[in-house]
Amino acid sequence: MDFLTVGTIVRTVGLKGEVKVYPSTHFRDSRFSKGSHVFLLDENKNIVEDLLIVKHAKNGDCDNLIFEGFDTIEKVEKFVHQDLFVKKDISFLKKGEFFYSDLVGMEVYFDNGSLIGKVEKIEEYTSYSTLRIKHSPKDVLIPFVKAFIKSVSLEEKKIVVNYIEGLL
Repeated sequence: MDFLTVGTIVRTVGLKGEVKVYPSTHFRDSRFSKGSHVFLLDENKNIVEDLLIVKHAKNGDCDNLIFEGFDTIEKVEKFVHQDLFVKKDISFLKKGEFFYSDLVGMEVYFDNGSLIGKVEKIEEYTSYSTLRIKHSPKDVLIPFVKAFIKSVSLEEKKIVVNYIEGLL
């Protein structure tokens, strides 16, 4: 089973089991909604804790959560600095959307067939996401927007971008 990281518990809040989470998802409202499940995993991606969210409140750039059965600070202190995961579900995505984890490692080509490199990571900027592509002698940044991206094939693990004069 595949999992996606949706945030990191950064600290406890108060004495009644509330935790502050730094999110790493664009879908905060649905991922952290009351009644949703998040998981703590071990290094082998086995479920250590299945946590049911009973309360969610936005707190600026972070989210405050309370989990069912964890109603004291002592019960949640062990969760601090741990990542929260959800089960990967592609039905969650709309047409043309992708999980970042699926894009990392894909080969990127210009539409003329020349290889640029492999996606190393996805950079988040205010206006758009950007692919960081490993290319010698230096990385290449290409915005992940329709004007640049021609096609994405998860099956072939390949991204084709429009040729851009002077990019390399």
